[in-house]
Amino acid sequence: MKLAPLVCATLALSIASESLFAPVRAQTPLFPPPLTPLPRATPLPIPPRTTPLPVTPRPTTPAPTNGGICPAQLGGTLDRIVNQLPASWSVLVQTQAPRGTRQNLYSRNPFTQLVPASNNKLFTTAAALTRLGAQYQLRTPVFGNSNTSELATLRVIGQGDPSFSSAQLNSLTQQLRQKGIRQVGLLIGDDTVFRGADFNPYWDQEDRGQGYAPPVNSLMLNQNNIYTGAVPNPGNYFVGEFRNRLANAGIQVKGSTLVKRTPAPPGEVELASVISPPLSRLIFETNQESDNAYAEAILKTLGRLQDPNGSDSTASGVTAVRSILSELGVNPNRYSMVDGSGLADRNRASAEAFVQTLQAMAEGANADVFRRSLAVAGVSGTLSSRFRNTPARGIVFAKTGTISGVVSLSGYVTPPGYSPVVFSVIVNSGYSASTVRASVDSLVVALTRLRNC
Repeated sequence: MKLAPLVCATLALSIASESLFAPVRAQTPLFPPPLTPLPRATPLPIPPRTTPLPVTPRPTTPAPTNGGICPAQLGGTLDRIVNQLPASWSVLVQTQAPRGTRQNLYSRNPFTQLVPASNNKLFTTAAALTRLGAQYQLRTPVFGNSNTSELATLRVIGQGDPSFSSAQLNSLTQQLRQKGIRQVGLLIGDDTVFRGADFNPYWDQEDRGQGYAPPVNSLMLNQNNIYTGAVPNPGNYFVGEFRNRLANAGIQVKGSTLVKRTPAPPGEVELASVISPPLSRLIFETNQESDNAYAEAILKTLGRLQDPNGSDSTASGVTAVRSILSELGVNPNRYSMVDGSGLADRNRASAEAFVQTLQAMAEGANADVFRRSLAVAGVSGTLSSRFRNTPARGIVFAKTGTISGVVSLSGYVTPPGYSPVVFSVIVNSGYSASTVRASVDSLVVALTRLRNC
């Protein structure tokens, strides 16, 4: 998808949401250096260790001479990595296989629910892809009171398309000019499709309005970002930009307004429209770049489809996600959501819930689409600068997560000498993100060294 320059700049802002709190190391050592907590940082209390999932026993064998790790040795290897960082961990590693045939290779507090950060986007995108399909698109229409050159009203009805950019606004303008429209009495921005607050009420006040945490409404333009910050009144901004473009195209607009609760009257005539890229592309942007605006818009889309007359599209979206994932076999008692992006620190999830989601998606019709939406170690997205000089490069597809005190990573690994593996690692601590990432990355690199022995 070719994006306008302003969109590219805003995408860079959303990428910053993954690295806001700590820089990503350009090269991660196999084992982390001695840990030095940040000044005054107090690690979160470690919850009582729950009974781990049963690990399928394998015969004890000597270490392979090629530097690999036998499945029977994996537990000891990963325990040494985890034990070096006193923190709250939830970890689960399984072979990728149909339900009933999966082998648990490693677990550490797999049922413990921790703050997951942007790993929450896995729940949102998996549910949307399952319910809507890879080819689902959002269509933003423009209606007039008639199809004459002079209109009393011209109404653009927002659909919450997170990919809607200046290029799409220009397209609507040109379509209207080609229809012969030359004068508009009142331009109306219809912002009624999404219900409830534009900002998630559980987002920290300091985050709201930052480039990585914009308001999410029905009428979105350039992800509601401008000049490195979020647009404070996005619906009015959309209408104002549309009016300017119409004027520049020779279409006079006498007045404009924003409607947030009054639906369009019957009898209007459709005059123009633009269509979003397919959902496969939308979730690619969501997961590869960890874009919060895309994730929240997708959640609200699920919400409005779940309950068109509901008063809160976000709450309805959460209900929809839980229903869809439950049908896929994800235990609803192992996670709780309050947003679609993971920016809120009120979200909770266990490694088991993410592994169940990843396993279910790997078995579904959209397995390849979902996998391709994830960042690739050392190659793309939020993992482009991690794992570059390690065996994980190019064979780990995963979703990152970082907010204050939280580092998470969940995805797929295809070890050269072993069957495909699904993993989830969530760490809550008082250590710096870079310190925690070093341990998490070492754990994932160890998975790439698995061998059949």
